[in-house]
Amino acid sequence: MANNERFVDRLFDDNNFEPITIKDNSGKEVEFDQVALVDYEGSYYAVLAPITKLEGVGEDEVLIFQVDEEKDCLNYVEDEKIANDIIDLLAEEDDEE
Repeated sequence: MANNERFVDRLFDDNNFEPITIKDNSGKEVEFDQVALVDYEGSYYAVLAPITKLEGVGEDEVLIFQVDEEKDCLNYVEDEKIANDIIDLLAEEDDEE
């Protein structure tokens, strides 16, 4: 990643296929593949599949993060309704294709 490139800019780059590295609360780096970027109720959400094995997360599971463009970071979504709504939106898009 270029020094002047913001983290969230990589999320919005359709040509970016590199893994995304996030530090967890303990400072450990975790790599993810970007599955989708979803616009939901005025905010963007990144749907990410962990490359690094995470305790309690299955190999076929994804995690959802709200994009904070001002702070150039991602915030894990704990609200099950929001997470389910985003997964439903992705399923609808798959059905339309």
